[in-house]
Amino acid sequence: MTNLMQVLRLHEQSSGTIDELAKLGVVDLYYLEAIYQLKEPTIGTISKMLDQSTPNTNYHIKKLTKLGLIEKRLDDVDRRVTHLYVTDKYLDMLEADAQYWIDLQIKLEDEIALSDLATFKRVLHQVTEIIADSNLS
Repeated sequence: MTNLMQVLRLHEQSSGTIDELAKLGVVDLYYLEAIYQLKEPTIGTISKMLDQSTPNTNYHIKKLTKLGLIEKRLDDVDRRVTHLYVTDKYLDMLEADAQYWIDLQIKLEDEIALSDLATFKRVLHQVTEIIADSNLS
């Protein structure tokens, strides 16, 4: 896992996406990913999920908003509720790496036996679930 993480970091460095994210701390990245994955969460939802206080959450949200990576919108029904959305700028940053991942998948499919690739995908899925479950408990 450490080797995989190091190779991925090297890819980020060489692709230039790390420059855009250099202004962000680790917690900021957690907020971005959580907002992206949860699709329109409230500030309270993000605070609870990341086990952060509301003032700390508001600090990070303000920072991400100033950088143009997220925006806040009032709920259409209950105007007291604020939802968080990632912006096109953040989505563009994600898409910048899309071709790399597509090319990597094609290369894996070309160079790895189908049965080995199926095993890899199954194990990767299980690892992802284990990591996600351990973050929520």
